[in-house]
Amino acid sequence: MRDWTTMLSAGESRTYASLPDEFILGASRFIPYKRLDLVIKTAAVADIPAVIAGDGPELEHLTAMARSAQVPVQIVRAPSDALLYALYQAAKVFVFPPVEDFGIMPIEALAAGCPVVTGPVGGASESLASVGLSGVAASLEPQDLAQQIDIASRGPRWMNSKAAQRFSKGKFVDALRTWMSIRH
Repeated sequence: MRDWTTMLSAGESRTYASLPDEFILGASRFIPYKRLDLVIKTAAVADIPAVIAGDGPELEHLTAMARSAQVPVQIVRAPSDALLYALYQAAKVFVFPPVEDFGIMPIEALAAGCPVVTGPVGGASESLASVGLSGVAASLEPQDLAQQIDIASRGPRWMNSKAAQRFSKGKFVDALRTWMSIRH
């Protein structure tokens, strides 16, 4: 597996070095339905620092929440792909609360070896269930999400990366070719 920290710029390396040793990660566009506020609340319940990565109109709100949170919360604005993947690799778990039809970020996190915790509805929960990894909370309540952090982070990280291979380009091409041969 690639070590994404080797791809960071000098400024990104300083940001990365300033992160806590253990943290949960929330990342996406900073818009209300992405529910990054739940990541901060879940971090407080789990008593683990949080890193929130992304950018958008909710920046001020999330920054205010971070300042008043019961645990340290660091905001990483507009991370490059390399920094985002380095964050996935370093995080104890990636918490993904929004209801999405698919949700590519949980698959990216798995590919980087990071366990994922999500709510019970939407594509992310279906993706996790289909690869056999725990991390699907019973609800979007911070207590349920926090409980899954402990469960999801217990297994070997390489299993997460292996599970993400189900969504690889090669698997897609093979499935498409199979489907095409059946149809013609």
